[in-house]
Amino acid sequence: MHMTKIAAVAVTLCGLFACTSTSVVAPPEDIKATHSAMIFGYVEADEGPIEQVDIYEYGNVYIPPFRKPPRVLVFDNGIFMVENLKPGKYIIAGFRSNKNHYDMARSVRQTYQRVLHIDAGEIQYVGSFHVQVTEKGKLNYGNFAVTQLQRPGERDILKQLYDVTETTGWQNKIERRLKELRQ
Repeated sequence: MHMTKIAAVAVTLCGLFACTSTSVVAPPEDIKATHSAMIFGYVEADEGPIEQVDIYEYGNVYIPPFRKPPRVLVFDNGIFMVENLKPGKYIIAGFRSNKNHYDMARSVRQTYQRVLHIDAGEIQYVGSFHVQVTEKGKLNYGNFAVTQLQRPGERDILKQLYDVTETTGWQNKIERRLKELRQ
């Protein structure tokens, strides 16, 4: 009986570590409702790839498992997307790598200045960013600078997301947006 419990704990711990160490990105979900929106962008950091982008609905507090933030897909090439958002106001609250947590919402003023207004059915490019640590801090919280990049641009990112969103309704929206950008 005692060995069974130890084996069960060992299997559980191995499973937990396996889940946290992989960087497999789930495929995008199909459009859930006609008013569902999507936002997308790109982020890179000097200290390694960004593994998580925190995007929150403005004014909401998230306490898992009771209330979870929107699901953000972050791909190995730095492109990120959030699908099936309801219309409203959102913020990019932070970026996370395996070495650092870059908190973009340290004050109410900083947060308010970065509010994204998302309309029904819209796909919105939020930008391409470079994150650079300017001063090391304690517990992976230091000072950093975020600069806007020219490349990759909206069109470059959409071309890559077009293939990723195959078999979903997002691919049609991306195709329409690419046509608009050519004009």
